[in-house]
Amino acid sequence: MPTWWLAIDRNQENTSYEELKRRKVVAQGWPDLGDLLPLCPLVGTGDKDTFVQEVDVRARGAYVNTPRVTRVSGIMWNLLSMEAGNLVVGIEGTTVKGICELEKNGWESCQHHSGYNYAQTIGFPVEWIDWDADVFGFTPTPPRQSVQGVRRLRNESQEVIRAWREYRRNE
Repeated sequence: MPTWWLAIDRNQENTSYEELKRRKVVAQGWPDLGDLLPLCPLVGTGDKDTFVQEVDVRARGAYVNTPRVTRVSGIMWNLLSMEAGNLVVGIEGTTVKGICELEKNGWESCQHHSGYNYAQTIGFPVEWIDWDADVFGFTPTPPRQSVQGVRRLRNESQEVIRAWREYRRNE
């Protein structure tokens, strides 16, 4: 079962783990990319090259003088590539905030929520559970430089899966 880090940038106005939890979504920013739903079939079929090209065109047009714009297509690919059953660990900076399990594939549940900084959403509805080391038995160690966007949680993935399964068994 793949596990993912989901970076939540507190430097973005009105964006926080608590907001995503309230909205019941897994989300990333880049609202000016617009609705990515027309590109979702590319993710479903694994056509990463075409997807990246299309998102890069949108990003260069929408974010002309924005640093890190070259990372957008990879972040969106990772977000939309998440599958039902994947675990997502929300992180603000280097603080682990919560975890959820997707019930829907990202490319099939993609929505654009205009009016939010974290407008690119998947999975609705998800149930975010606040991370509590006393409940889960540990806290995964975030990368030293935090996480940019969405990326696989590798080193402690099996431990996160074990803790999640134990939590679900005891609910």
